[in-house]
Amino acid sequence: MTMQDAPKETVAPADRSLTRRITWATWSGWGLDGFTNQMFPLALAGILLALGLTKAEGGLISSATLIASAIGGVIGGRLADRFGRVQVLVIVIGAYALFTALTATSQDFSQLLLWRTLEGLAFGAEWPVGAALMAEYASPERRGRVLAWVQSAWAVGWAGANLAYMVTGLIWAPEVAWRVMFLLGILPALVALVIRRKLRDVPRTQVTREPHQRGVFRELFGQELRRRTIIGTLFGATGLGSTYALQTWIPAYLLQERGLSVTGTAMYVWFMIAGNWLGYVLGGHVHDLIGRRRAFTVFYLSTAVSGIMFLLVAIDALWYNLMLSTLLGFFLAAQASGKGALFTELFPARVRGTGAGITYNFGRGLAALSPALIGWASAQLGLGQAIAIVLLVCTVLAIFFVWLLPETKGWQLD
Repeated sequence: MTMQDAPKETVAPADRSLTRRITWATWSGWGLDGFTNQMFPLALAGILLALGLTKAEGGLISSATLIASAIGGVIGGRLADRFGRVQVLVIVIGAYALFTALTATSQDFSQLLLWRTLEGLAFGAEWPVGAALMAEYASPERRGRVLAWVQSAWAVGWAGANLAYMVTGLIWAPEVAWRVMFLLGILPALVALVIRRKLRDVPRTQVTREPHQRGVFRELFGQELRRRTIIGTLFGATGLGSTYALQTWIPAYLLQERGLSVTGTAMYVWFMIAGNWLGYVLGGHVHDLIGRRRAFTVFYLSTAVSGIMFLLVAIDALWYNLMLSTLLGFFLAAQASGKGALFTELFPARVRGTGAGITYNFGRGLAALSPALIGWASAQLGLGQAIAIVLLVCTVLAIFFVWLLPETKGWQLD
């Protein structure tokens, strides 16, 4: 079934002002995602020290958060399809802000696991809601770059988390600084109120379902959409597995295996963030130019090469390592920049939010095994080598699965 075959949705014509507000509201949501989510990898070394946890326990908490986000993504997408995008977007932003702040109160492994799991539920719900909202207002020929621009906010949020990491690290000891960082996570709740005020008049996407049509999950796993749903999820899982292998453990790798200080680690991360932002902005143009499958192939291979060079090819030259940090950040973002377009283009409007939530966030849940596996394997192989092996395996699988999906470049959404 193509998008042209699906029943048409009724959407009020969007004027330029409305589209602009939607773009910036969705952009801010993704930026807040980056801010709250990237706090944990940066704070991980201090958390392990303060609570007396092992690397394996740290990896387990990362994995539990990601698994919860998979469940949250499915729930969020389903709610967005049923009740509208904006209303659900505001609720989930406020929820993950609250649970991020409560993480600061953790006194042991079980409390940390609880708050991170609840934060993951809300965090996962935000992505499919924002992606569906933005995809429905973007023109087909620009959809890749528009969603990539929105996703570039992740790098801005990551920069905010890195700044918080630097400032708190200079003022407080590591076992205290991480708590202050997570208290700052309440800030997104204030932004959610602004989003709600500015977008309360946005028309909901209304889709008329015929009496003979099946339920959402029966349709997604029915004959027409089953292949897209399953292979899309496997692609999401393996692709995010390579991303999480790097993003979760690189700060700890720099501190523990490279022997860098907090300031030195933050400097590497700054260069990675700069490359990350450029990767999001420019990567979307490449996805629109050469197609989703070719772009994903180029960017995943480039991520693997630059990541393995960063981890395993030791050259004692600052310029070399900072260049690799920038390239690694660029390719990580460039491959991620096409996912918002791809996962929304695969499904008709009546199941778009739920379909995107399953393929991206259930894939995220499977990818959650990556940080835990690295934490366990690092005791036998060393952290750098463990990251490199997981990165390579996930890259090969992601490229394989994306070529089993249809090329969606230029598809007209219903």
